[in-house]
Amino acid sequence: MKEILLASNNKHKVSEFRKALEPLGYFVYTPADLGIQFEVEETGKSFEENSSLKSQHLFTLTGKPTLADDSGICVLALNGEPGIYSARYGNPNWTDKQRALHLLNSLPEGADRKCFYYAALAYTTKQGTKFFTGRCDGILALDYDEEGRFGFGYDPIFIHTPSYKRFSQISPEEKFKLSHRGSAITSFLNYLNQ
Repeated sequence: MKEILLASNNKHKVSEFRKALEPLGYFVYTPADLGIQFEVEETGKSFEENSSLKSQHLFTLTGKPTLADDSGICVLALNGEPGIYSARYGNPNWTDKQRALHLLNSLPEGADRKCFYYAALAYTTKQGTKFFTGRCDGILALDYDEEGRFGFGYDPIFIHTPSYKRFSQISPEEKFKLSHRGSAITSFLNYLNQ
């Protein structure tokens, strides 16, 4: 198996990457698996900058080819917010649900509900850093999905267009085919297989 060191402590993201990559012969492991305390301040002004900060830092620590992800939701009526601040939108101590509800409440009444998810992967090796991106468009729901068993983060309020399915209500396999991260990972795999 080929190994990929993933610069993330987010158990949902780690699970998503493992489900996508391990059936194709890639073993995905994390800083925690190596006993490394890994925390990088995301000071970049873009998803690409933040993902490269993480991948380059972990590569410097380990010397191993490292993949990092930075992703988030961008709402057109809020000038692209929360964007790169998606994971810490509102109060840093909030749960995913509190953050999602805060986003719904931030949208002015009657505002355009169009939004998109964006993901930037940075892959750092001794040859440098390469980027792979993905985007998927949708609209913000009017409410928070309490029934859906899947997804995380803003998935319970994100309705993918044109399928008109909430990401919280579709399986990880189906989400991978439609999502921003799935698209970015597919580009990354195409690069690895060249």
